Amino acid sequence: MGSKRWKRIIRNFGISFMGALFTGILYGVLLRLVMGIIAFFFPHMASGFHLSGTLLLVVLGIAVTLANSILYTIIFQSSRTSLVRKGFYYGLLSLIIFGVPMFLSNPNNELFGPQAPLGISLFSVLFFIGAFIHVWSINRITNWVNHSNGMLKLAYISFAILVIPAAVMLFNMFHEIFNEIIPKIIENFSL
Repeated sequence: MGSKRWKRIIRNFGISFMGALFTGILYGVLLRLVMGIIAFFFPHMASGFHLSGTLLLVVLGIAVTLANSILYTIIFQSSRTSLVRKGFYYGLLSLIIFGVPMFLSNPNNELFGPQAPLGISLFSVLFFIGAFIHVWSINRITNWVNHSNGMLKLAYISFAILVIPAAVMLFNMFHEIFNEIIPKIIENFSL
């Protein structure tokens, strides 16, 4: 009985990590698009388009989505609610845990000022879009895994390869929130 439970847990994490790779790539590209929209309306803030910057955003998107997939798997994956509700709740949780502290810390002084309403709105929407894409991709991959032993093996391999990077990234995100972002928020509001 315990063996089946561990296999199911590993399978679920592997599926979530596989979905995170796909979602992370899209998330990174959408992040670049959001920055482009902000730069269009506020050209004085633009530093120009660089392919290396876009690649960095894609890698960042994959890393963040991998870390978030741990939270998703623990909290939402076994839930029987609809995909839309899962996506909404997952997006809301991600926005509250990661987005709000980021907005309040005002990285590089870019989220306070005239661009703030547009920037915060677009980044907030991006949290929900990323959540919906991740939930959708996990659902698709789960259906494939349920019908193919090869995909099940791929889920196990995905878990084995990606569990440590995902856990390290999640730890680093929380470490940054508590050791850098929260002190920055306190500093911003104590001035």
